[in-house]
Amino acid sequence: MPALNFYVRHNRGGIGVSREKKRVVVTATQEMPVNMSAVAGELSATAELEVVPLAFGDLSLSARERCWQSIARADGLLVRTGVIPYELIGRCSQLKIIALHGAGVDQVDVKAATEGGIYVTNTPGANAQSVAELALGLVISFRRRISQADCLVRQGRWEQGRALGTELKGKRLGIVGYGNIGQTLAGIATALGMEVVFWSRSTQTSVVRGARPVPLEELFGTADIVSLHLALVPDTMGLVGRRLLSLMRKDALLVNTARGALVVQDDLLQALQEGWIAGAALDVFEQEPLPANSPFLSLPNVLFTPHMGGSTTECLARVAGMAARDIRLVLEGREPEYAANSPWRSG
Repeated sequence: MPALNFYVRHNRGGIGVSREKKRVVVTATQEMPVNMSAVAGELSATAELEVVPLAFGDLSLSARERCWQSIARADGLLVRTGVIPYELIGRCSQLKIIALHGAGVDQVDVKAATEGGIYVTNTPGANAQSVAELALGLVISFRRRISQADCLVRQGRWEQGRALGTELKGKRLGIVGYGNIGQTLAGIATALGMEVVFWSRSTQTSVVRGARPVPLEELFGTADIVSLHLALVPDTMGLVGRRLLSLMRKDALLVNTARGALVVQDDLLQALQEGWIAGAALDVFEQEPLPANSPFLSLPNVLFTPHMGGSTTECLARVAGMAARDIRLVLEGREPEYAANSPWRSG
């Protein structure tokens, strides 16, 4: 994957850019890159590309203003990093599409975009394999104590590193949210001999052979492992709180590779501190990056990763290509393939 050149325009056709070309801005950082080859493959013939480091977290006013000025002049916007609030959308006089680099759309004020006549799109299914594999990897690492064993061996504590773990075969996996990622995980888990149950907000869902739907309370009350794969929408924000956590078995594991705000953080902290559950494996958090003084960091029964579910070479290429394709369609005056809204149109 090529290195990112921030504020540098990408144009395969040479230095000169035709006035007919549209401007497409990509938000990305060195830590969270976008596969620009995949983007250029879809857009270089018709668009001038610019990468802007609109990061998550705090930015200085001057840095934020530089990013916002570049975005405000764009015809198309591909968003991997940063948040696009209504104030910024209001400054975008010629913007036609905001394409999210992933399945979630919570980084964008979709209502403001809709009222401004701007499409919001996402890339459903493109990250399913990568996220499902990470979720399973977290489960295996926690159950076999791989990260702790690695640390002990490095310290010369060979025997202590041989901690007793548990197999996954025959264990019950409860999948909360049964879209592309949940179904992919179910397929992998059943192949390992796990019993898979799931709960879905949608009544129109295909069922992987060997998986079966159950009520949410039954899932939390009986599963050895609960893995969250829901979109973050008003109805799911804070869904997993004291009531559901208190139903879980004391030897159960909670895995979250979806969105941090699906879980009431204080309730999960209490559950982990007081031993309501055995532990948690967390790739996402309500506040990202996770603050250095977060009380979760002091807990021995939590396994952390830094929101890296989609961070594989294959996934980044698929996601970038899908997002760029929808940008190209909209800039050509056509409908996008994966619209998350129906923008208002004047006239």
